[in-house]
Amino acid sequence: MKIGILFDLDGTLLDTLDDLYAATNHTLRHFGCPERTKDEVRRFVGNGARNQIRMALPEQGDHPPLEQVLAYYQNYYNQVCKDGTAAPYPGIPEAVAELQQRYPIAVVSNKPDSAVRQLCQVY
Repeated sequence: MKIGILFDLDGTLLDTLDDLYAATNHTLRHFGCPERTKDEVRRFVGNGARNQIRMALPEQGDHPPLEQVLAYYQNYYNQVCKDGTAAPYPGIPEAVAELQQRYPIAVVSNKPDSAVRQLCQVY
């Protein structure tokens, strides 16, 4: 039996919260919605962008449909996904390099593949 190792990207290999926070608030501002705190955005992430944006939108008020807001967010996030992601967590590159010598390594994420590829190439 062959063994491989899967790593979650966000919050495991990379601290991407600053970019998620900035892109969420950029999107909310674009649609005239109130911004969210970093702690709020932290609670919204983890179950995909659709859920994140759905939770970030105000329950009451006049804003475009979720699909429109989500499409804007995803396009914008893809452009800025590595702006605030400075580096992997301490020790991660060394640990991955060590494990990669013995096992196949892969990264999984709720992010769109284009953002995952950008982040993995840089870091």
